[in-house]
Amino acid sequence: MSRLSWYRCFFASVFCCVPYIYSLGAQANPFLRPGDLGRKPPPTVRPAPPPPAPKPINSNLELRGFFKFQEIWHFAIFDKVKNRGFWLKKGESFDDGKVQIESFNLDTESIKMKGGQSLTLKSSQHRVMPVPSAQPVKKKTPSIPAKSPIRLPKAGLPRVKIPARSPTGTPRP
Repeated sequence: MSRLSWYRCFFASVFCCVPYIYSLGAQANPFLRPGDLGRKPPPTVRPAPPPPAPKPINSNLELRGFFKFQEIWHFAIFDKVKNRGFWLKKGESFDDGKVQIESFNLDTESIKMKGGQSLTLKSSQHRVMPVPSAQPVKKKTPSIPAKSPIRLPKAGLPRVKIPARSPTGTPRP
């Protein structure tokens, strides 16, 4: 056999035997369980993300107060955009029916509104707001201290009249 044909025969046998040798080596791997080579991993199914929380219809609303009169609850709702407040009962609505009170929880002091929005009682900020008064405020007159460097003339001195200035070049009378 010539050297060239021997090389051809060698490379052809190696080329044909590589898949067989590879499969033998994979089955002989001591770290794999029997049958793991042909088994595909199960597909991972991710759970759907939770739905987002409902967006408030009008986030500019505040619950400012409530009271119970003759077994009926009344609620003070304030709209910060319109700068206006409303007293509503359960089931009443305003803003063309967009805002309607469905339920009230006294323990949490919160109301649930139509559309899933809930409002809790706005807590006070414990501050005093300035109120303009109708009384005029007297301004303090600045007083000159007793030891002032400015000397004022005494009352008994004669008054002297100082003539007005004249422009240069004009004679004085």
